[in-house]
Amino acid sequence: MRIVLFIVEYRMQFYDEVKILIESWKGGSGLASGRREAGIPFGWPNGWDGGKGGSIVFVAKKDENTLLAYKYKKNFKAKNGEDGRTKDQYGANAEDLILTVPVQTLIKDAESWRILHHFTKDQEKWIALPGGEGGKGNIHFKDSINQYPNFYLLWEPGQKQEVILELQLLGDVGLIGNPSVGKSSIINCASAVKAKVADYHFTTLIPNLWSVSVGDFRFNMIDIPGLIEGAAEGKGLWNAFLRHVLKARVFAMVMDMSRFDEGIKETIALFDEIKAYIKEKFLQDEEEYRFQFVQEGNYLTFQTLVEDEVFMSKKVVFVLNKFDLINDEELVQEYKDLLFKQFSEYVKKEKKSEISPELLEKNCYLTSAGTYYGIGEFTRGMADILKNTELVELPEIEHISYTEYEEEEEMITDITEEKEDLIDQGYFDEMSARYLKIRWIQNPEICRLVFITPRGNDEAEHRFRKQMDQKGYLGLFEHYGIRKGDVLRIRSYYQGQEDKYITY
Repeated sequence: MRIVLFIVEYRMQFYDEVKILIESWKGGSGLASGRREAGIPFGWPNGWDGGKGGSIVFVAKKDENTLLAYKYKKNFKAKNGEDGRTKDQYGANAEDLILTVPVQTLIKDAESWRILHHFTKDQEKWIALPGGEGGKGNIHFKDSINQYPNFYLLWEPGQKQEVILELQLLGDVGLIGNPSVGKSSIINCASAVKAKVADYHFTTLIPNLWSVSVGDFRFNMIDIPGLIEGAAEGKGLWNAFLRHVLKARVFAMVMDMSRFDEGIKETIALFDEIKAYIKEKFLQDEEEYRFQFVQEGNYLTFQTLVEDEVFMSKKVVFVLNKFDLINDEELVQEYKDLLFKQFSEYVKKEKKSEISPELLEKNCYLTSAGTYYGIGEFTRGMADILKNTELVELPEIEHISYTEYEEEEEMITDITEEKEDLIDQGYFDEMSARYLKIRWIQNPEICRLVFITPRGNDEAEHRFRKQMDQKGYLGLFEHYGIRKGDVLRIRSYYQGQEDKYITY
């Protein structure tokens, strides 16, 4: 029981996908103030601007390799800007909140799943949520007519958003197999590192991604937790990391030779789990798709086709591991013959054609991680395949890009049908709402003016109306038949801030 509890807890140590709440903060308010000094009977306005609120900034660093830093703390909030002061003093700007992530981290909106940013290089910076600008002090509004303005502008609000951080592990060769077939041991031999190994299932609880050198050629090899039947539905540990191995150009199917017939059946069955996962994540809306194994030169290729066009293509090799437990050439040949027969039957059932035993022999490697037997031949074979395989990124059909997400919108929309809800919420009584209409206004500049204008101050509201007139918005309102007393719902363009209602 202790071991089981330890495994469950340790599994949580690898964070390749986390959801966090980020929040930039508001700027400081402007100040309305008049200079008061002895001997000066009429002081001039000297209220100054508020400082800028702190932004949320992500920075990618090559030394980071996990999102573990976001395991316990899920909410990240910047600080607000300082309010404006008297005597020609601005309020201080708040410092930005810097959040570090590994290179190859994808950031998505948690609600819509649209892609917001993808980090691809070291020290790359991206402002996720800008801090609010500080409000203007009354010193800016003095003119020849109004010598002593008694108003200021409010701050811009901060923004709030729930985002998903997703680490994209880019392995060139993905080691795929059941638990305890020796995937981690192969990585130990091939890359001279020490991934955790033991003689019980699910020793690997996090993906191991290591660099392998063959002469001057370098490539990455990824070992993910062992795959079992039903993994595509979430059984075992592998389903959580399957998207990483799908980015690999080569699927290395590792099997334990000591398990003989049973191990062969289990390994071939893993292709069904891979197909199920691809179908669920990428092909839900596709009607015409199929999977096939084909010969491309000397290589065996597993393809996913959509409407007879290649959607995903992966080279496939078989790694017969733990040769030291058999150490008999006749048994090895018998094992290969059985593997080729069962795999050919599986391919024939899928494609109604056959893969030649000669092709399978060329793409089959005999190894013993315990004695380093065959490891050099295997890594050289992988280097040869990668040199002759074009790097094609995994399609992101399940995501919606930012540019595709934005749509053209009408600036003014009649939403009078919301009147009853607003009456229930106490915005106005039923009698006064009898003849008015409600309009939804979608314009970033109008949104900004509404948010920074203090309500209840005649001078500030006069300035607001004057700016609306100068920008042509009042004339547009008249064109749409908006009358005095109508309610305007101003769409908020500040992430996480609710729309505002004002009376025209």
